[in-house]
Parts: sequence; C-alpha cells; structure tokens
Amino acid sequence: MNNVHLIGNLARAVELRELGGSKVVGKAILAVSRMNRGTRTGTDWIPITLWDRQAQAAAKYLDKGSRIAVQGRLHGDYVPVKGQAEGEAKRTQLRLEVIVDRITYLSAVKRSGEGTAGEAAEAKPAQGGRSGR
Repeated sequence: MNNVHLIGNLARAVELRELGGSKVVGKAILAVSRMNRGTRTGTDWIPITLWDRQAQAAAKYLDKGSRIAVQGRLHGDYVPVKGQAEGEAKRTQLRLEVIVDRITYLSAVKRSGEGTAGEAAEAKPAQGGRSGR
C-alpha cells in the first residue's frame, strides 16, 4: 500500500505550470517537522505535486508558510545527476515526491485581492475536498 499523510508548512508558494489542454500542475515544497520523543529534531523538505483544480485553488489561496495537511502517494524516479564531466559514467539519483490526492487547509487562507471579503470566503474551496484530475 502506498499511502502518505503529512502535516507541515509550505516552504514557498505553489508554482503553477500549464501542460497543454486543460492540464495544470502545481509544485511546492512542504516543510515537515521531525520529532523524537516529543522534541523537534529537525525539518524534512518534501516536494509535493498537485493537479488541475486542486493546484489552481492552492496557488490562489495558499502562501509561503501556510499550514496544510496532505494525503497522497509517494512517487520516485531516477534522474541524471547535474554537472557530470564529459566521458564520466552517467550517474542517477532517486528523486521522491508526494502526489497529492487530498489537501486540507489548516491555517487561514489568503484573501483574494478582488471583490469583497464575503465573496472571497464564498469562493474558497471546501477544506479537505478532492478535485478531479
């Protein structure tokens, strides 16, 4: 079973990229505190990927530092190591990321610059809701 549940803060705002058609991908880094017997011992920086409407809503309503919970699956891929010398054997490294299926906003969402505060609240996506891919 490949199932990941994480709670953390966004290390930077969600970056959107259009892939053609109606496909949109959002990338971000989630900072998750590492705990040992109730004491914080460090931070893990975990890349996350969101798709389509979920990515668009996250980019619109979340900022750097926003606290979120994500559920999804772990995805790994081998990528070439940058900066290899000519003639050197090709080296690769494993890159892991979480493909997000469900996101829950745990901190206040940023306000939209357009419209009234009431309109911004109505436009906010349901917390913890799923969006189709």
